[in-house]
Amino acid sequence: MMTINTFNKLTGQETLHPLVCIADLTKDKLDADINKPCNFYALVCNGEKLRLIIPGETFRIPAAKNKREFGYTGGLFHPDLLCDTPLETDIMSYRCRCNCHKKLCDNEKKSIHDCIGLIAHELKHSIDRYSSTIIVSQIKLLLNCCTRICCNN
Repeated sequence: MMTINTFNKLTGQETLHPLVCIADLTKDKLDADINKPCNFYALVCNGEKLRLIIPGETFRIPAAKNKREFGYTGGLFHPDLLCDTPLETDIMSYRCRCNCHKKLCDNEKKSIHDCIGLIAHELKHSIDRYSSTIIVSQIKLLLNCCTRICCNN
């Protein structure tokens, strides 16, 4: 089972928070694709596809030679982060709304990048009693942004 920590080790990223990370595979040098079931949610964008992966599904990390020119980015978050938040019960409604295949325009890519940037910024802040609330709010913003993109096909 792939965890957020395992993902970070495989891709050479530092673990800044045990329950959340940003997937930026633009610089990794994996020799082979990795396909493993995961224990986290992942919203993945490669420029042509948005997909919300749920815990238990196979998560694919493409080898350097198999990544497309559009890059590969997203957010990974463990279900424990969502405990006792409205997103805990709402997350499954995003499964269908955040899955689409289309070439993203520059504005759509920027919207996703900006949302991911907010999460990344918070991850650089030391963890305190507000961290989870802020990160969950930013994840919800990212999911809503992706819903807009996928529903405007």
